[in-house]
Amino acid sequence: MTPADHDGPGPGAEGPGRTRVSRRRLVLAVVWTAAGASLAAVVTAAVLAAQLGGLAETQGLDPIGLMFPLAGAFLISRRPRLPVPWLMWATGVVWSAYSLLFALTGWMYFHAPGPLLPYVAWPAIWLWLLPVPTFTGIMPLLFPDGRLPSRRWRPVLYGNLVLMAGHSLLLGLSPDPSFELGVPVGNPFGVAALGRVPEVVESWIGIPMILLCLLGVVSLGFRYRAATPEVRRQITWYFHAMVIFVVYWIASAGNQDTFIIAVRVFLAAGIPIAIIAAVLRHQLYGIRLILNRTLVYGTLAVGAGLTYSALIWTSNSLVDGYGAAAGLASAMVTGAAFHPVRLRLQRSVDRLFNVERDPYRAADLLSRTVQRAGDPAGALAEAISVVRTSLVARGVGVEVPGEPALSFVDGELGARSRSVELTWHGEPVGRLRIAGARPGREPLDVMAKHLAELAHAVRLSTDLRDSHERISATRDEERRRLGRELHDGLGPTLTSVTMTLDEARRRLERDPESVEELLVRVREEMTSTLMSVRELVDGLRPPVLDELGLAGALRAFGQAPGPRVEVTVPAAADGSEGVLDGLPAAVETAAYRIAQEALTNVRRHAQATSVLVTLRREAGELRVSVADDGTGLPDEPSPGVGLTSMRERAAEIGGACAIGPRPGGGTEVTAVLPLTPPA
Repeated sequence: MTPADHDGPGPGAEGPGRTRVSRRRLVLAVVWTAAGASLAAVVTAAVLAAQLGGLAETQGLDPIGLMFPLAGAFLISRRPRLPVPWLMWATGVVWSAYSLLFALTGWMYFHAPGPLLPYVAWPAIWLWLLPVPTFTGIMPLLFPDGRLPSRRWRPVLYGNLVLMAGHSLLLGLSPDPSFELGVPVGNPFGVAALGRVPEVVESWIGIPMILLCLLGVVSLGFRYRAATPEVRRQITWYFHAMVIFVVYWIASAGNQDTFIIAVRVFLAAGIPIAIIAAVLRHQLYGIRLILNRTLVYGTLAVGAGLTYSALIWTSNSLVDGYGAAAGLASAMVTGAAFHPVRLRLQRSVDRLFNVERDPYRAADLLSRTVQRAGDPAGALAEAISVVRTSLVARGVGVEVPGEPALSFVDGELGARSRSVELTWHGEPVGRLRIAGARPGREPLDVMAKHLAELAHAVRLSTDLRDSHERISATRDEERRRLGRELHDGLGPTLTSVTMTLDEARRRLERDPESVEELLVRVREEMTSTLMSVRELVDGLRPPVLDELGLAGALRAFGQAPGPRVEVTVPAAADGSEGVLDGLPAAVETAAYRIAQEALTNVRRHAQATSVLVTLRREAGELRVSVADDGTGLPDEPSPGVGLTSMRERAAEIGGACAIGPRPGGGTEVTAVLPLTPPA
């Protein structure tokens, strides 16, 4: 631990960390209290509705008010920053409040009418329009990470918000809400000018709600197509639940039969059940481990308590007067049964979560899981999840070095995670980080071999994808350059030649002597065009490189009139022969162009008698040196087009080029070109 870790408030101070913990505990307390209040509201609504006969048939014990708050509170306690759990929790809380107010309105109308009745009834008129569009239209758009699939789905989100706000306001201002409440209760905030408009809108509101819901389900389909295999399995549960609900909703639209409404409500309650199923089976929101332990030790605690109570009652009933001894015997029996029952219960829960704790069976499970994955990245993510559950760890992650560095994490690592280096064929390929794992080295060693292979595969696939992207970008850039060259150079020249030929054809009969001048001009322009085309083709990649290689091409270029040119390829630093086989095409082309430009400058300006071109291949780079015995550089050299061109060619592939005086007189151009292209 560094000294900085000790900085901050003392034991009695309220530091930022303690403030965040206190705030989170307060939020969770409010969330769970509201969930409990929702249950109480639903039960109270059921009791009130049961006293009203027909009204009880449409209310009952509302599954939405029961399931949504509990499921939402459970997920909020683990992932409080995600919007979907909050939407699910808020939907249940608001729906339970609506159920209570709706039932209370009917009960007060028949049993305790008074001045408060219109004010109790007023929220029951419009409150249902907040949760229904939320879980039918907004939640599918944001599931599972709280983000829209893309920007084009924003109008659907805004449509749901407008429907919620607009129709709620319209119902809240309805002068006669009896069509919504079922009993003739006045509206203290009603606007008489609206007349029957709210009732008419209410009769047609189902159509836009169903359409928006359908679009939300369609967005899930688009998200499914673009998601990773793990996210697809998570979406599948929720997607199927929503499809079943929407299909039944459309089929039963307009039907107000009690049984139809009850089935619709139960299908809506299946939505949080589907999300919990995704949590249990596919680790949605990363809470698989806590569910595993909660089921084991929660069931064990309940079972142990019931067993102890039963033994106490049996002992006191059969052997009166031995209360203390009976308690001791019951505790001993319960303690003796605790460990074997825990092991059996743990195995059952592990089978539910597809967990294998034996290292070799876990390795087999890891192999089978990897085989089902669609790509190396998805396979590594699946493997990390298997390793985490097998090691009973709080969090497991794998870091894959490179450009860019990659990180895969399942759970929470924290600051005190331990690291294990992953090696593949003796080479480090990544690092495994584990937090909160049970002791035991053997399972970790067995699984680390599989993870190392996957990390190597992820690095290779990522590098291959990046290489394809660079090649594609280079190809597109070259196409744009060729297009500019052809459009700006060859195109105008050919147009000029065509116009000159047309002029020569017109003059042929009236002034034949002037045609010769035009034809000479055409020949000159065509010759210039041919040279431009040849330069353009040579600019892509000189054909002489493919025919003679780099050294041979420079020797052929050096045979032109001028100073004597010698090309040497010395041995490498490790003593191996000087060979240039297998050079990357980009490096070979850049080296040829730089040496070619340097030799051209020597012939034009240096007044040299000899030039030495050295091509030295070293570890990871190629050194190109062009040294002459000429007059050397001027006292104040100015960078011309040639030197700028050489530097740009070297920089394109991540190298460098410099020009300076040669020891003993003359000038030397040196270029260092990396053999590995920059990322």
